[in-house]
Amino acid sequence: MNLDGLTFQVGPLTVTVHQGRVPDGTDSWDANWLDVAAEVDLPGQAWVRATGPFLMTSDLAGFLPELRRMHETLTGTADLHPLEPDLRVHLECGSTGQLLTEIELTPDHPTQSHIFELELDQTYLPGIIRQLDTILERFPVRGRPD
Repeated sequence: MNLDGLTFQVGPLTVTVHQGRVPDGTDSWDANWLDVAAEVDLPGQAWVRATGPFLMTSDLAGFLPELRRMHETLTGTADLHPLEPDLRVHLECGSTGQLLTEIELTPDHPTQSHIFELELDQTYLPGIIRQLDTILERFPVRGRPD
């Protein structure tokens, strides 16, 4: 199966889902881990890439309603805060429609820390929402936490 296009982007951050970590898993813990590659690319400034099973479908499913609410109201915050510390995303709507964005990405959290603070605008929100919808269609949250 071709998995091209299973990415979401937040400004310079691109997260690509390669596959479910345990494709045949049925319990909520094993079945929802994703093998991903996350990359921040700021040409001429910085490039950081992390890969592995550090994101869960439930993380994306929790981020999505926050993004939808933010898009509808143009207020509030949205956070992608997985259990594993490799990736964090915080978006906050500013008073003039800007998205104050903080991205943390590290391939080796015990020895590195990379934090990117930038300003985007709310026009990014519909694309992020569509991209996450597509990923969650292919990799829905499975099982229920016990």
